[in-house]
Amino acid sequence: MSYKNALCIYPYKKELNTVGFLPPIGLEYIARAIENLVETIKVIDLRYEKEPIGSFIDNDTDLVLMSHNWDVEKEFVEGTIKSIPENITVILGGRHATEHVDELFRDNPRIDGIVRGDGEEVAKEIVEKGLSPDIDGLSFRSNGQIIHNRTRMLEPVRSDFYPNRKLRRYKYIVTLDEFVSDIQIDFILGSRGCPYNCKFCDFKFNPLGEKRKWSIRTPESIVSEIKTIEAGVIGFADDIFTADMNWVERLCDLIIKEGIKKKYAINTRLEVAKRPDVLRKMIKAGFMVFLIGVESAHDKTLASMNKGFDTAKVRAYFEVLKRFNFIYHCYFIIGNIGETRNEMLDVVEFAHELGVDTVGLSVLRATKYSPLKEMVKQLDDYHIEQDSGKVYSDMLSVEDLQQIRRDVNASFFTIPVILRVVKKMILHRLLTLGRVYQIISFTARRKIKKMAKKRTIRMGHVVR
Repeated sequence: MSYKNALCIYPYKKELNTVGFLPPIGLEYIARAIENLVETIKVIDLRYEKEPIGSFIDNDTDLVLMSHNWDVEKEFVEGTIKSIPENITVILGGRHATEHVDELFRDNPRIDGIVRGDGEEVAKEIVEKGLSPDIDGLSFRSNGQIIHNRTRMLEPVRSDFYPNRKLRRYKYIVTLDEFVSDIQIDFILGSRGCPYNCKFCDFKFNPLGEKRKWSIRTPESIVSEIKTIEAGVIGFADDIFTADMNWVERLCDLIIKEGIKKKYAINTRLEVAKRPDVLRKMIKAGFMVFLIGVESAHDKTLASMNKGFDTAKVRAYFEVLKRFNFIYHCYFIIGNIGETRNEMLDVVEFAHELGVDTVGLSVLRATKYSPLKEMVKQLDDYHIEQDSGKVYSDMLSVEDLQQIRRDVNASFFTIPVILRVVKKMILHRLLTLGRVYQIISFTARRKIKKMAKKRTIRMGHVVR
């Protein structure tokens, strides 16, 4: 059996509470993989659609492919799946689908197949063969049974293959809560995998717990793709963009030579500070935001994580980084094993000392295939919350950790920090003074609403 008319769906309406503007690049890779094998193909992002899913399905539609990456909006996602007519084959893929194959088949009988792991080649074979036991990486229903085919070998990233953005129906604009900017953004993938081995991290594994060998595209292929992108800001979706700084230098040289004027955000490590010569080229080429995993303000934690640096090295690296006007967004984990409440709060002072511009705070989690699970099993006073995978202790509950996270956020974002970020955004020509005024006004209105809400809650308590 072969399919002729495919509908690719990103099945979320809201997805994340604050950030919902990022294009579903994984689904777009799938669409590109089968584009030349079908007669018609549509890519639908339900975050941007007002019409129900049925309005995109016609009598010829015979295949629906959904990207199920996140454990959010469960009822909406399930409702979307159930709304697909019975005569259409429904296939799920994505990280969440891969990690929860049996549960998804059990809870939703409209799912015909689930792609485990990388989906591009599997999708092509499904279009050509139907639901077949010969397709590695596919689980599917057959005569009332769930068949799990062999796991597919992990493939390196390809230099000759990237999404066709002409299939898009939307422009993706940077938004934050209710604030909508005029900055168009896109994603690009330059590499797959990560050569490092931080103990807490499960992103170096695929959703089946397999370590992916790091592989990278040619600079020429990346520049070729950049030329197809309309957006002025591009985020590299790589787990680690700067594993090979000589490669980064070649890419910068090519971007500069081609005269491309765009801005880029990347995931990187502090060791980029060892190459100020390349950092200078990165500034010239348009690199703007560095997303850096620092994770903790304490040496004992960094050592247990196998991060490869201590706080002294972090300080030394930032002495170099502060010479360049990149925007430094640093990730820290709240709830690291062995840290007290006060030690977690030390993130604020440490980040201010370093000159960090923004912080990303997350509560420690152990997902289905996380190496953290075995570590927690050995500790009587630490536990994993079943639904979320968040790690907590007898001393600090998940609610306590969430409050610490809020306290760190509130303490970190001082007026001087905000002004420094605004200054850098103006230097990078992302903001005008008029836009700055709009942001300040929006922030002030938001703050007033929150204060009014708190007063209402307090008055309610008094009345009771």
